[in-house]
Amino acid sequence: MKKTLIAVAAAAALTTSAFAEITFGTFMRVVAAPVASDGDENYTGITNSWGWGARTARLDVNGVSEDGKAGFCVQFFGDPWSGSYSTGDQGFLWVKPIDQIKVSMGDFDHNALRGDMCYGSWNWIRPSNWLQDDEGLTFDGQGGKGLLAEVTPIDNLYAYAFVPLSTDFSVTAEDTYKSINVAAAYTIDDIGKIKAGFFGGYDKNEAEAVKNTYGWANKSVTKDGKTTNSLDETLDETFGVPTWKLLSEGKEAVKKSEKIGDFEAAFDLTAVENLYVTAGFKYRLADKEYWAAKLSEKGAKARDNYNMKVALGASYQVADNVKVSASGAVFMYDIEDVDVDPKFQLGAGVDVGVADGLNLTADVRYISETKVEDKGLEDDAVSFLIGITKNVSSNGYLGVGFQGSTNGNGFLGSRLQYEDKFAWAIPVALSVWF
Repeated sequence: MKKTLIAVAAAAALTTSAFAEITFGTFMRVVAAPVASDGDENYTGITNSWGWGARTARLDVNGVSEDGKAGFCVQFFGDPWSGSYSTGDQGFLWVKPIDQIKVSMGDFDHNALRGDMCYGSWNWIRPSNWLQDDEGLTFDGQGGKGLLAEVTPIDNLYAYAFVPLSTDFSVTAEDTYKSINVAAAYTIDDIGKIKAGFFGGYDKNEAEAVKNTYGWANKSVTKDGKTTNSLDETLDETFGVPTWKLLSEGKEAVKKSEKIGDFEAAFDLTAVENLYVTAGFKYRLADKEYWAAKLSEKGAKARDNYNMKVALGASYQVADNVKVSASGAVFMYDIEDVDVDPKFQLGAGVDVGVADGLNLTADVRYISETKVEDKGLEDDAVSFLIGITKNVSSNGYLGVGFQGSTNGNGFLGSRLQYEDKFAWAIPVALSVWF
């Protein structure tokens, strides 16, 4: 019986391989710091560019049927330092009932329309002086678990809808469809691409008032058949008896406020040879009271609760071995009873091929200060990088550099932050892809 099962499994494998294509790939980038400083103490460490551990193992597996109408995608990530080996950013299956429609279900990191402008320190140890990522600078990508439907009804037009879904059927249909995401793009030949979308993310703040509660401090207790009072500093000093006191302070009612979602629009210009320009606008539809309520949460910062963003990025291939990049964004605020000045971030970088397989990269980034009424001052910050990489084969590189970050801003996902000090690191970058 066992031999029969083995034969059947082998036959199934052969049948599958004859009618489907399975491909494997990977991309990894880790950055070690043999020495780094928060401005007070020196440290060592290793991280991904995006922080949160060091992913030194990864496998991407994709399958597609011979006719291209069905398939799957799955990723496996490994971080030996945390002992974590798990599924990655994506894991889904898909079918195309007709050529113009693709339906997928699973976990997605879908970036078909995302507006990126990645350069310089974004590919090393990322500093923390930014509000908007280089990834999604002008238009968001699509992440999450659920159902994704993609449609290409005519040439140059692409649209998708994403419905978030849970496996325990605990989310009402109303709440689900309040968080639906839809986006579309139209490519204008020899000009560029125009994009628009609504990214749902319904949320609300609402709570009833809670009254103050009072009670006896050091109330009588019975011990060994006798009634006594516990003796401590809260006992009434004059009469030596328990005191009536406030046990817990009440809270005022929170006025109902809502966040509906984000409207986004962007345009990518590709009409000029060697020049790429991307511009985007985001409006976060929410009540003023909603943003004010978010500020009451522990660790909340006013600067994170902007309601409007305008962003711009550009790169130009000056010569075969020289590329310049720049990006910027302005964030505006509308928070009830909180005065927050507009905040902006700027950056510029250059990549130069100095020799065969040897490349120099440098960038500088700035984020402005934010004055928040009655809440002190959020300092501005400057970060910079200069690094050099050496290509190894056609599937990897090794690099070393120097990075700095001012005013205690430090680096993403690290402890290299200390009051208003200058933090720095000597990064050693290693990247491999297949």
